Amino acid sequence: MVTRKKFPKLTAIALSVAFLLSACNTAATVAPAPVREASPQPVLPAATAIPVPTATDTPIPTLTSTPTVAVTATPTVPVVAQVIPNVNAYCRKGPGSNYDPLTTLVSGTAYPVVGRNDTNTWWMVQLFGGDTCWTGVQGTSLVGPVEKAPIVLAQPVLPSPGMFMGTYTCNPGTSTNTFNVILTWDSVAGATGYHIFRNGASLASVGATEGTYIDYNAPMNVNLVYELEALNAAGSTTPVYAVIPACH
Repeated sequence: MVTRKKFPKLTAIALSVAFLLSACNTAATVAPAPVREASPQPVLPAATAIPVPTATDTPIPTLTSTPTVAVTATPTVPVVAQVIPNVNAYCRKGPGSNYDPLTTLVSGTAYPVVGRNDTNTWWMVQLFGGDTCWTGVQGTSLVGPVEKAPIVLAQPVLPSPGMFMGTYTCNPGTSTNTFNVILTWDSVAGATGYHIFRNGASLASVGATEGTYIDYNAPMNVNLVYELEALNAAGSTTPVYAVIPACH
């Protein structure tokens, strides 16, 4: 067959070509690449170390803060003029023991002072209900500016009767051991009545138009002291006295 006869010839040709190429590669001399000399580097002078100045810490002065003191304003409480009785005491219609009592002040209780008399011996105080009455200095404690209280003029008590006397008839032989004493006095203008005491005990009260009183039961064998007071709305006058010796 034609194909098989040609194959040996082609193989022989290929081998011949390969041999020739190999010979050419062996015989060729490859010229070495020229070596390029390195350019000399300039020599730098050695670096001189520059000393760095050492930092010195400058102390910063410490600011001492002054503490702020908070000032708290203390409210000023005004001192109130007061009277404090040391014992239970009468509080009267006016500045004097001859004025009628209105009430009793309680020991240890403070009462505001709203007035005084001109001698600073009696004080007008205000009661819890709003009424006022008078109490004396004795037996009381004074608190605050009581001397600055306004002077108050109270309704005056009547003057005492100008004359007061007693007459009697002593009959020792009576079986009742009593006798009669007749009391008389001068009337007082403005009086609303009179009050009579015998040896300190209340004996009788009579009207404003009266000027005589008869004690039908005066005891015998006893010295008798009679007191008479004129009365008005403020109180009673200073008493006047009549002394009757004992009837034996």
